Amino acid sequence: MTFRARPTTRTGRRSGHESDARRNLYFNLGFGAVVAVAVLLLVGAGAASWYGDHLAAVAIVNGETITKDALRARVAVDSFRLDILESRTREKVNAGRMSAAVGTQLLNSIAQQRQQVASQAYENVIDEALILQLAPKRSVAVTAAQIDEQVTKDATTPESRHTFVITVAPAVSSGAAAPTQEQKDAARKKAEGLLADLEGGTSWEDVVKASGDASAADTNGDLTFIDKGTTSPDQAFVDAVFALAAPGYTDVVEGADGAFRIGRVTEIVPAVTDPNYMKRAADAGVDEAAYRRASEAVLARDGIEASLIAEVVDKPSEQRRVAEMVLEDNGGQTISPGAVLVRHILYAPKNDPGGASKLAADDPAWKAAEEEAQAAYDELKAGTKRFVDLAAGSDDTGSASSNGFLPYVSQDDPSAQLDPAFAAAIFAPGLQPGQLLAPVKSAFGWHVIQFVTTDDPAVRAQKLIVEASKPGADFARIAADNSISSNAATGGEVGWVARYQLPKEQEDAIFGAQANALTTPIESSGLVIYRIQEVATRMPDPDQAKTLRSSAFSNWYSGIKNDPAQTTIERLISG
Repeated sequence: MTFRARPTTRTGRRSGHESDARRNLYFNLGFGAVVAVAVLLLVGAGAASWYGDHLAAVAIVNGETITKDALRARVAVDSFRLDILESRTREKVNAGRMSAAVGTQLLNSIAQQRQQVASQAYENVIDEALILQLAPKRSVAVTAAQIDEQVTKDATTPESRHTFVITVAPAVSSGAAAPTQEQKDAARKKAEGLLADLEGGTSWEDVVKASGDASAADTNGDLTFIDKGTTSPDQAFVDAVFALAAPGYTDVVEGADGAFRIGRVTEIVPAVTDPNYMKRAADAGVDEAAYRRASEAVLARDGIEASLIAEVVDKPSEQRRVAEMVLEDNGGQTISPGAVLVRHILYAPKNDPGGASKLAADDPAWKAAEEEAQAAYDELKAGTKRFVDLAAGSDDTGSASSNGFLPYVSQDDPSAQLDPAFAAAIFAPGLQPGQLLAPVKSAFGWHVIQFVTTDDPAVRAQKLIVEASKPGADFARIAADNSISSNAATGGEVGWVARYQLPKEQEDAIFGAQANALTTPIESSGLVIYRIQEVATRMPDPDQAKTLRSSAFSNWYSGIKNDPAQTTIERLISG
């Protein structure tokens, strides 16, 4: 019989070498994974750090993010522009085309701007974004060619001309605000005679002496060199100076200020364009794309301004003729309980409030001041004089400029520093609104005081609106009696107002009201109430046009920028 061995099954026991190899494999794989994770973490941390240093937002303008890199680029642009301005200023001084005094003044201004360049660049980059957003809404588009032209303009030192000037200002009669036509004609005739003398061979120096121009006497009217594009001393005069084809004399030029000027040009320095301008910018760390974007914003701003001026200066537009009443409101600060509002006229001995306390009580100047105060009181009491007219002559020049009104004051306000006699008079019990007090002597002189009210500004404003809205109410009289504005004596007359002529809040109030209506009070250096005298479609007068050309854009832009309903600006860092 044959026996076979039964096959046996192994229990699966592994050798020691195989187990160690597998453990090593797992260990290596785990270690590699840890290293990979660590690398990823480092890369992620580095990326986050890079993002935080470069792409993190510093501001958001209507959803558009401004990054740290964009802000740094704008700082570089603005710093470079200051470098160019400083360099050109020094060159002019060294070449004798600018006085050392003017040069020093400009260089000091540049130094101050450098100290604020970071904060200013922050606002500039915000404005840059907003203006470029607003431009299409005004149908303003900027082309690459226009940006090229702007860069070339920046690279160009403008033409300058050595200029002299004689100014003949019309005489103004005593007490008059402006010259008569006859006085203007006389000034023009005199200026034309002086020009004829120059053209006839009389020396410039002799004509300056004969002109009576005191401002030109010491320097012979030498303005040194003025640059093309400047507006000083007068735009029309500068235009005439640069219209000359060669050194010589301008015609007689009437300025926006009503003066007549004759210009003399003795030397012309042509404009020079720096062909390496953008290379210098790059060497200074300026990013070309950032520079061109800043230039695009300048051109967009100019285009918007041109469109605004075309809208309200170059053609008729709806305007409102308005009068105003400006009420004292303590700068918008809360009025203390028990505070009173008064106005006064001070008659100081020898017209010197500061020196009054040094005079003896029996000095005749005290008696003279008392007599002036009594005479004013009698005239006011009789109604033959208005407070607003007499207040202009008060020896308290501070309140005189506000038609005699003082800020609200309370008895327990230590900062008021009221004279005891004056305080006793205005806080006397039983005083009624509008009550005129008999002359009061203080350490500063004799006062004629009118007690106005204990109402706070808002309540006072509403009462005056009700009074002025009654049928037949005389707004001019009410304004003269209550307004702190310089036009109170003429009934608060402002004149015609066009769009963009005033800040947005005032414009909205004026154009939101109907003819003969009053606006609600507006906070603007006091509580302002406007009355709409008339509505018409008309061209702006010369003074309006001048105001609009200088301020239309700023009024329009600030109105949009500061209106949360139109613009959302998130400032994520301190400026």
